[in-house]
Amino acid sequence: MTVVHAPVTRWLPRYKRAFLGPDLVAGLTVWALVVPESMAYASIAGVPVEYGLYSVPFAILGYVVFGTSRRLVMGPTSTVAAMTAAAVAPVAVGTGSLYIALVAALSLLVGAFFVLFGLLRLGWIAHFFAKPVLDGFIVGLGVFIAVGQLHKLVGTPKGHGNTVQQFWQVLSHAGDWSWTTVAVGAASLAVLFGMARLWPRVPGALVVLVAGIAAVTAFDLGAHGVALVGEVPTGYHFVPWSTVSLHDLVDLVPGALGIVVVAFAQSLAIAKSYARKDGEEVDANAELVAYGASSIGAGLLQGFPPAGSLSKTAAAAEAGEKTPVALLFTVVLVVATTLVLAGVFENLPEAVLGAVVIHAVWGMIDPAPLTRLRKARLPDFWLALAALAGVVLVGILAGIVVGVVLSLVMLIHRLDHPYVASLGRRPDRSYSDLAADPDAVAVPGALVFRVDAPLIFANAEVILATMTARLDEAGAGVTAVVLDFESVYEIDTEGADILVQLAEELRRRHLRVAVARAHAAVRGYLERTGALAAIGPGNLYATVDEAVRATA
Repeated sequence: MTVVHAPVTRWLPRYKRAFLGPDLVAGLTVWALVVPESMAYASIAGVPVEYGLYSVPFAILGYVVFGTSRRLVMGPTSTVAAMTAAAVAPVAVGTGSLYIALVAALSLLVGAFFVLFGLLRLGWIAHFFAKPVLDGFIVGLGVFIAVGQLHKLVGTPKGHGNTVQQFWQVLSHAGDWSWTTVAVGAASLAVLFGMARLWPRVPGALVVLVAGIAAVTAFDLGAHGVALVGEVPTGYHFVPWSTVSLHDLVDLVPGALGIVVVAFAQSLAIAKSYARKDGEEVDANAELVAYGASSIGAGLLQGFPPAGSLSKTAAAAEAGEKTPVALLFTVVLVVATTLVLAGVFENLPEAVLGAVVIHAVWGMIDPAPLTRLRKARLPDFWLALAALAGVVLVGILAGIVVGVVLSLVMLIHRLDHPYVASLGRRPDRSYSDLAADPDAVAVPGALVFRVDAPLIFANAEVILATMTARLDEAGAGVTAVVLDFESVYEIDTEGADILVQLAEELRRRHLRVAVARAHAAVRGYLERTGALAAIGPGNLYATVDEAVRATA
């Protein structure tokens, strides 16, 4: 079992007073982002806006204590907020106290899975989504979230059905739009996108939040059809946990696992990106535990699950953050906001929150990754498009299922279609792929194959058929076959049996066979299965050139 360490004990005792000023500025910067965004994301998750603020303090503290990245900022994100709503809505009845309690229970459940997977050293789950599939999923999720906020910008009730249906419902009810609300939403979007372009370091979300409240107070916009957030209680007010049953927790498990996969992939990618810039390293298994502590922290204050936030991480870094102490300042400011300032948000227009969300997810709706996939590899493009369609046409959980299934299909397809290179000799007597290296020349009398895949049940027959076909094409001039096993890092019983069949076929044709550069584990397995005896124990060589010369 993995021992859990708290990296905070290593860096905090070495904290320098000179770091205090930059960290305070960075903490203020993150606070300016996290307050409006967490309130906006609460509306995506389906909970009152104050629960967005509740989601922040312990989520940040949990990661500060256990995280291995000194840059990553954990907190509410649009992605996980949308997944939270998708996981809880089918379980809860309505949006009352049970819904809020189930969201909090989901946070605890996600945290428990994260910690368990970290202790079991399952950091490899970050790769559970193939990159093309994840690209499509993220674009689809961005569209899903943005369309889900459009009704707030036009002042109509939220639509039903999938993303396409909701979009059509907004358009088809244009006669019911509140044009005052449309003006507020459009102005908010204009300010957000304009400030991001002209003054990127100024927290546009906080600016439109303050401006929106001021406009409501000055022009009594509520009386002109603009929907407002309404009463936001000051302080912490929790719903009873007793409403959550064991059956409810079981029903939340699939959604919790989906959040773990996506949030881990998203958070670890951000942490690794900044670690490379800083010349540091992050430990994937320790990060699992840290994300678990963060999610459990959010759940204890009845918030929704957090994840790594690229916007807030980048803002802190650009503001001059020196250490995670900056985030401790953010925690203090968020708690103070909850205890003292929460009441001022009652006059916040819902259209402003919708605009904040749409601006925040706009970067997700980027066709560039899909365009690159279409140019680079068409099957990857169609996989990404399928994941996107799963989210938009069915829903988030369906998109996750589609993503996982397609990732497995992609893995199986690539295992089932291994690349078998025919090697030639270069002037320096090294060997490379004849199809890719113009300096490589075929060896007279020998076929040299390199299998760029594990030799297992999924591809063994295909590999044998490929080699046999090339042997038939080569004709009578071939006297030997050399197998370069440098890329064969795994072999199973069926793979070993295929080697026996190949050796027998070559012997029937009166051809010699040799194996070069086989790894120790592969050699041991060949010996235990009897495949080595069929090949001949003396036919294993350290290099391809030795094998070619020995069979000449």
